[in-house]
Amino acid sequence: MKICFKCNQEKPYSEYYKHKQMGDGYLGKCKECAKKDAAIQLEKNLKDPVWVEKEAIRTREKGRRIKRDRSAYADVKRSIDKIYQNNYPEKRKAHTVAQRLPKTKGNHLHHWSYNQEHYKDVIELSTREHFKAHRFLIYDQERLMYRRIDTMELLDTKDKHEAYIRDCIDNKPD
Repeated sequence: MKICFKCNQEKPYSEYYKHKQMGDGYLGKCKECAKKDAAIQLEKNLKDPVWVEKEAIRTREKGRRIKRDRSAYADVKRSIDKIYQNNYPEKRKAHTVAQRLPKTKGNHLHHWSYNQEHYKDVIELSTREHFKAHRFLIYDQERLMYRRIDTMELLDTKDKHEAYIRDCIDNKPD
């Protein structure tokens, strides 16, 4: 427990912001008082045209920095995607074909096989189920199919694949 120097109320430490430079590691005024003081200061600053202009410049510069960072990230992502597409051309082709297939909004289409005759033969899963399923599968590029991660058994039929995915989704921890 700690007493706020603004409102003089005793409150638990969870009601105070952390502050490394204070003796006990917490700010001297409670969160509620700190928020009130910040709102008062903002209201006062908004009346000052010099502060408003400086804040506008700071905000624009921050926006530019963020845009620059995103742009750099986008370039890296593009190069990673290009490498992936070169390493797995069969997955790209299957994905392109499957894009035209109907699915429920928000769901993913999972290919159990990347053989050309199976491009349209997919399993519809929720996004969460799809990501979870891939944690328990290993892609065998030679056979263009997945294997179980535990026994390395090749899941060479859609039925085997669906059964294994259901088992993973239902019985494996997140």
